[in-house]
Amino acid sequence: MLNFLKSSLIVLFILLAVDLSAQKKVTYGKSTFTIYKPIPNLAPTPVCGFAPNVPGYTLKSKNYGPGTYYCYAPGNVPKTNYKCILTEIRDWVGYRPEEVKELASKKGLEQVSEKELKKMFKNTRLPNSGLMYKLTEDSWIWFYIQELQNCGPVAWGSHEEYVLGVSYIEKIPQKTDVVLDRMYRFWNDGVNFADYATVNQSNFKTRQTAPNDQNPNNFAIGDVLNPQKGFYRLSFSGGAPTYVWHSYEKVLEENLKKPDFDVTGMTGYDDLFTAFDYQLDAAKVGQILYFNYSVNSRFMHDIEPGRTWQKEMESRKQNEAQRKVEMQKINKANASALEKMYKEIFK
Repeated sequence: MLNFLKSSLIVLFILLAVDLSAQKKVTYGKSTFTIYKPIPNLAPTPVCGFAPNVPGYTLKSKNYGPGTYYCYAPGNVPKTNYKCILTEIRDWVGYRPEEVKELASKKGLEQVSEKELKKMFKNTRLPNSGLMYKLTEDSWIWFYIQELQNCGPVAWGSHEEYVLGVSYIEKIPQKTDVVLDRMYRFWNDGVNFADYATVNQSNFKTRQTAPNDQNPNNFAIGDVLNPQKGFYRLSFSGGAPTYVWHSYEKVLEENLKKPDFDVTGMTGYDDLFTAFDYQLDAAKVGQILYFNYSVNSRFMHDIEPGRTWQKEMESRKQNEAQRKVEMQKINKANASALEKMYKEIFK
């Protein structure tokens, strides 16, 4: 549940704060910059091998789908031949729990008990209850299941359970090159099959060492990805603004030593009707580092009785139109500064 709520908040933040969605290029002043470019020869994040024969969101059901009164939206699922862990586990969304259990039983998978689950992930945002199966000694798959109470003729009268989200969780060696490779791959997956992608690494509890531009404990892999060059921070050392460049590897190596090491990523579509959110979370539990890849449904949810998905989408369209107007004003007012910044980045 926490994963789903956080996923929704992150998407909201991206839509409000970032105007790079669905763009490969941006233009500021008299200059145009290519900002989204996949890393060549980088393989996708590996799949786990436990997937249904038919995508769950294509299954026919009287309880959900285009036209049903309780759904927020029909849900668009753009076709892609790009296969990674995200596009694999996505196919579970829409299944019934008993169908998942049946297929897991045929595979001979071991279900993780509630007690063991809580012990594994403790007080992190990783799953602490629900349906989870052990795939290997270092990997698990978790299903977020929710009752849809308004999918019948009587408000709050139904208790149909569906899989609304799936997470694939891996235990990752705490080695700089391995962790950074996983972060790059997630970003690259998004650039290959979706409209936008971003990955943020930070140490939330560790006190920042001043000055921040010289001793960062956080960074973002987003637009203008350049693994060799790293990332920049604007510095005003000596009074004049300059850019201080940092190596991803060096910063990550230091941050990885801290107990509050954390990674958050999001990739998706700049489409109000999009069916899914794709997310990455990495957190430490003691001396163990877990990478959690999640896909959550945006269209298959209970809605207030009497409020149709058509009404909901009309509201979203109005908010989106207003957001675009506001972002255009901001970009126009800051065009010269943004042009200068990107010229510095692409030197």
